[in-house]
Amino acid sequence: MEPFLIRPIAEEDLDAAIQAAGGCRAHPDASRRDAVGADYLLQDTVIELKALDEDGLDKPERRRKLADLFRRYQWDRPVVVLDPRDLPKEGLRQYKAIMQGPIKNGIAHAKKQLKQSRAEHPSATCSVLFLINNSYAALSHPELLALASERVKHDTSQIDVVVVAGCYFHSDDFDSYLLWPMDQVVIHPDHPFAGYDSLRKAWNELSQRFMTDLIQGKEGSKGPVADATFELDGVTYIKPAPPIGGQSQFFKTGRPRKDSSGINICPPVATTFPELSPTEWRQLRLLLANPQDVFGTYEEWTAFRTRAASSHGALKPFVLVPVNCDGFEAWCRHRKAEPGRASLMAYANDRFDNEIHQLIGMAKEHLPEQPLPRRSIMVLTEVIGQDRANDLSHLAIIEAEPGQDPTVKALISNVRIFHEHGVALAAAYALAHGVDVVLWRKDNRHAWY
Repeated sequence: MEPFLIRPIAEEDLDAAIQAAGGCRAHPDASRRDAVGADYLLQDTVIELKALDEDGLDKPERRRKLADLFRRYQWDRPVVVLDPRDLPKEGLRQYKAIMQGPIKNGIAHAKKQLKQSRAEHPSATCSVLFLINNSYAALSHPELLALASERVKHDTSQIDVVVVAGCYFHSDDFDSYLLWPMDQVVIHPDHPFAGYDSLRKAWNELSQRFMTDLIQGKEGSKGPVADATFELDGVTYIKPAPPIGGQSQFFKTGRPRKDSSGINICPPVATTFPELSPTEWRQLRLLLANPQDVFGTYEEWTAFRTRAASSHGALKPFVLVPVNCDGFEAWCRHRKAEPGRASLMAYANDRFDNEIHQLIGMAKEHLPEQPLPRRSIMVLTEVIGQDRANDLSHLAIIEAEPGQDPTVKALISNVRIFHEHGVALAAAYALAHGVDVVLWRKDNRHAWY
């Protein structure tokens, strides 16, 4: 099911809301004036409206600044989450300065316009900056409210109150939510915004009319809030969409996520090779119809194994699969296959397939307070945003002895594989290292669902 589209909040919507609150245009002749003033009058207050109609992360220079900032602290990750909570104090200060760019520009113009209108309306005792978030999807309502008020306090004494509002559309393709927050931050308490309650009431009425239009089929061009993602120098940077929250009544196992990687099934997770003892090798050589090639001598066989082992990779470890002649002969009879090198490889792969599926089936979530087995392979997957192609997984061997801190040996870190792939890969490493237990955890701090 495709989500519907909504239209951005237009200036005429705000005109209607101001009028419903008892206000009017501050300068009805604005199009003929040389001096640029504020937009509205409401009781004893002049109001300047500024709409954020562009997504701030669409600007290449802002992307570069964010990338340089976060890469400084996450230099080894192929996916960098643009989460200010991960930054130290100095980094957070720089992050705010970067993200405040569009807001700062709006404030610079607004303070001049408000000053002009206050001079022309001497009875007005309060100046309000009214910010509407139409398209800066990378900023949530609380973030925008905090950034705007901080910037106003720093830049000007001409603004007494900051009002921030917006329409935030969230959807999982089945459930859809439209949130219409409005909040004020009083900068100068001695100049309160007396008409705020009236404006808030009019804003709520606007949201009702907006929803009525939507139900009647008057859609627009604005889709639900999505991950803000861009790539620079081979690294993906992502500011995840905020979670919808709550348990979906339709998607019982979690809200759906897309996969831009195009990987619909788990790819191969190992390179397998039959492990033969010298005794088994001699018995097997007698079974083969043509025992030449790599079976000429045991040394040739071990050299072949060494060459095969060179194919080992982080995402496809080399796994030796113990086999015996009796089992191989029975497998060939069952498959009606001629004993040979190709069928031996297929037999080892079959044994591996059975064993890895058993391990995957027995894999369990491990909670921090639970005891650890003596040896295990642990996979931790960071669930990031709406696209599982951006998830990162980390694998390690953990050895735990009673009364001692566990020993952790990293196998691979920061690989772009989703949870199910990570568990299968952990099972392959378990077979390679002779480990019987696979455990997993999920880090949902940046998850969408």
